[in-house]
Amino acid sequence: MPIRFGEFILDTDRRELLRNTIPVPLSPKVFQLLEMLVERRPKAVAQQELYDRLWPDTFVEKGNLHNLIYQLREALGDKDQTSIRTVYGFGFSFAAAVAENPPPASWQVVIGDQEFDLREGENIVGRERNAAVRIDASSISRHHARIVVTSDGVSVEDLGSKNGTMVEGRKIHAIHPLRDGDRIIFGTVAAALRAVPSVPSTETAR
Repeated sequence: MPIRFGEFILDTDRRELLRNTIPVPLSPKVFQLLEMLVERRPKAVAQQELYDRLWPDTFVEKGNLHNLIYQLREALGDKDQTSIRTVYGFGFSFAAAVAENPPPASWQVVIGDQEFDLREGENIVGRERNAAVRIDASSISRHHARIVVTSDGVSVEDLGSKNGTMVEGRKIHAIHPLRDGDRIIFGTVAAALRAVPSVPSTETAR
């Protein structure tokens, strides 16, 4: 499940870190380090355990871990070390405040009987296995289009796909705003954008 801290979203299933909607490039080792610290939060993780998990059965210089910590703090803009805390003489801990349950999807792309929840930020449409809206059809490019959800609304942009993207019967060539109920055609696949009403809270039985 993605977790949020500050302006970041960490998705360990997709193996990506987003800053707002922008991917933050991390080397595999730095991503693994962040994943380990988040997994054990708020507990401190001993340096030796980090070495053992990051470099199993391999001898490495003692400075390697500190280099990874430095790269991670740089990526997070953590100059004051409030997110990645040094526990002197022991190890490190993840100390940023975490919101584990992101808000429920408020928009969906509907294709036939399939419903794809759109998360806040970027949602890739395409044949790629990890696409947010995965469409396994020959007219769909691997990275066909991008749907972006923000507090201001929803937009779609074709990513130079071979067969194009249409909204309400018109082929788009730039970022195009979307509204509830808009009909979208990716290649030859028809879809629709749908606003999802919030679920009312459960009332206590009397």
